[in-house]
Amino acid sequence: MIKVLLIAITFSVQAPASEVDSTLTETEAVSIALENSFDIKLEKYNMEIAKNNNTIGNAGFLPTVEANASTNKTIQDTELEFASGDGQSRDGAESTSTNAGVSLIWTIFDGLRMFATKERLEQIEQSNSYILKARIQNTISDVLKAFYNAGLEQERLRLLRSNLELSAERVQISKDKYEIGKASKLEYLQAQVDYNTDQSSYVKQQEVIAVRLYELQRVLGLIEASDSLTLDFSYDLDLVMSREQAEDLALTQNPDLQTMQLSREVSIMATKELERARLPSLDFNMGYNYAKSEAEAGFVLQNQSNGLNYGLSANVTLFDGMNQSRQIQNARLQAEYAQTSFERSKTILMTSIRSAFLTYQNAVELAALETENLAVAEENVSIALERYRIGKSNPLEIREAQNNAVNAQIRHLEALNTAKVAEIELLRLTGEIVK
Repeated sequence: MIKVLLIAITFSVQAPASEVDSTLTETEAVSIALENSFDIKLEKYNMEIAKNNNTIGNAGFLPTVEANASTNKTIQDTELEFASGDGQSRDGAESTSTNAGVSLIWTIFDGLRMFATKERLEQIEQSNSYILKARIQNTISDVLKAFYNAGLEQERLRLLRSNLELSAERVQISKDKYEIGKASKLEYLQAQVDYNTDQSSYVKQQEVIAVRLYELQRVLGLIEASDSLTLDFSYDLDLVMSREQAEDLALTQNPDLQTMQLSREVSIMATKELERARLPSLDFNMGYNYAKSEAEAGFVLQNQSNGLNYGLSANVTLFDGMNQSRQIQNARLQAEYAQTSFERSKTILMTSIRSAFLTYQNAVELAALETENLAVAEENVSIALERYRIGKSNPLEIREAQNNAVNAQIRHLEALNTAKVAEIELLRLTGEIVK
């Protein structure tokens, strides 16, 4: 079990009042994405289809009952001559026949194939539930990563804005010193150049933020995008699992791996279905039929019958051109293919867990180190500014302290963000991002 540094820094990145459209929290972002995601909606349809297919009727346990009825009428000119020498001639003679019946066919035994089919349908339904779960978890992961990446850029803008304010103060100080003859014009112009450089960085960062916010809103499924969204979030790094625990959770909870495992089981059941199809099948059949015919000409003017029939029929395929053997062989190969794919996916998953865990550990340690550097850099720039104000330091010293402070703050934020993204990835891989 690693010792985790709990770092809780809350950011509420506020743009100027005229630019703020709305404030978005992490929870709200996830809720919006889950509601708008087309991928999740499509997977839900697949889930419902698999659920509808998983019935005993579709597996072949229930009988098939059919009803049929028909009536036909004919009009004919008839000319009959009998052996006795008599005859019959009729123009436009009508004849009517009516048939109706109900039949039932029930497979009593099919080599236990129906049981294998039902088990396969259950596994397909379960597999679709894992696919849906994976889609939900991937969506949440994508949203959180986009959310924190956008938040990082907004925090970077805040730092650049603070640095720009410091550069503006330096310009004013150098201007005042130049006007009273305590500083050269070159020093004053250099302060203005540094201010313009910082202002350029600030403007470029505004563009970066806009792009990040558009990416976030695309993941959220929002049609109308805004570049003045306010993100309210905190970097709470509180992962409380070891790498070994993460690996164990991934093996039992990762929905993608569970889907691969069930795919293997489905292939095995499909093989069993084909193997059991070689055995004889026994069907019970029963029916009731009604028939009636009427004719205005002929030997029989009216005939009517009705009654019940029932019986058993057995069927076995003796030879079908080796097609069953070919299908069984292919099904076994498919099962082996699924097994190999499962092993490959498990290996890739373990590698991803170890990589994400290492990234998380290193980022946490780096964030702790940068926390110490941050305090030193901020104190240094405060001292350098005061020394510059009273004329005890030169422009290079204040500029270097200023840059060091900004870089330390940015490195601190980047370390926190890297750790947070790695934490999100670990939660996704272990199936812990949502229950």
